[in-house]
Amino acid sequence: MDPSLSELIKNLPTGPGVYIFKDNAEKILYVGKAKNVKKRVKSHFQRPEQHQWDFTPQVADIDFLEAANENEALLIESELIKNFQPKFNVAWKDDKDYFFVGATDEKFPRVCLTHQPDDTDWRFVAGPFMRGGELKGLLRELRKIFPYRTCKTVQKKPCMYQHLGLCFAPCVFTRSKAKYATMVASLFALLEVYREGNARIEGYDISNISGTLAVGSMVVFENRQKKKSDYRKFKIRTVAGQNDVGSLREVLLRRKKHSEWPNALLILLDGGKGQLKASRGLKMAPTVALAKIKRSSGKLFSPYASNFVMLDKLPEDMRNLLLRVRDEAHRFAITYHKQRRVKQLGR
Repeated sequence: MDPSLSELIKNLPTGPGVYIFKDNAEKILYVGKAKNVKKRVKSHFQRPEQHQWDFTPQVADIDFLEAANENEALLIESELIKNFQPKFNVAWKDDKDYFFVGATDEKFPRVCLTHQPDDTDWRFVAGPFMRGGELKGLLRELRKIFPYRTCKTVQKKPCMYQHLGLCFAPCVFTRSKAKYATMVASLFALLEVYREGNARIEGYDISNISGTLAVGSMVVFENRQKKKSDYRKFKIRTVAGQNDVGSLREVLLRRKKHSEWPNALLILLDGGKGQLKASRGLKMAPTVALAKIKRSSGKLFSPYASNFVMLDKLPEDMRNLLLRVRDEAHRFAITYHKQRRVKQLGR
């Protein structure tokens, strides 16, 4: 390898981004994305046989663009390939290597996969997603708690998916347009969490002992990281006795009054189906509940189905993020409750 290229590779970032190979005339030969730019670029020169053509002898310069995450790198890569049409990016020229999820602009939107998000008038579009198999598996699981429609034409009677609890059956429940639209919006909020992880997620929990000194917690994650400056503590004021759902509703109502706080993309409640009653009718961000079973799993519930999703069936990044939010809300609530107990009871 040319010593000048070796020096360039030494200075490449080790995080996510896009790398650009150029020839002597500064013409772009190839554009690629990577979770670790330096490692990926090295592999091109160590294993040139991985491509149909070995273009590495033509590389005279290497440029790069850093990205916040792998999905952002994918978007940058796609845009560069469309604009410059590099000779050795043949596989990308038809835009078929990544997926979007779309919801059609109909009374009861149909949810489907697409490679071409600009060809149809969509109500919602999420993507791009890099791993089609993983995405299809995620949609299969999420359909258990967001029973969306997939048929191209609304039928006149329920199909087997309605009987299996996998379709809202707008063919029958035609008066539920608003609820169905809210459900689809909630589905796409979770898909955005899966794709990016950098949107705002708020987690809530209640802590008390036999209904005494009850408190609530609100924790915030942005870009998959805790944003402790936005955490909030709540002393329960209007609920007496052991009533976690009523206490949780009080916390959500008080949070809703603070329109000056940033909006959340997703709200996560620590608990099961019962805890979701606390958010009923509040018209806040899409809300789900997570009942933890063991260290790395749990059951995920939505307000739109009696079924649940086992957390260990979801992609690892998504599973870990939801667990972290839930665990942090739980920890923060318990810590505040202990502080109140020590202060008021001396123990």
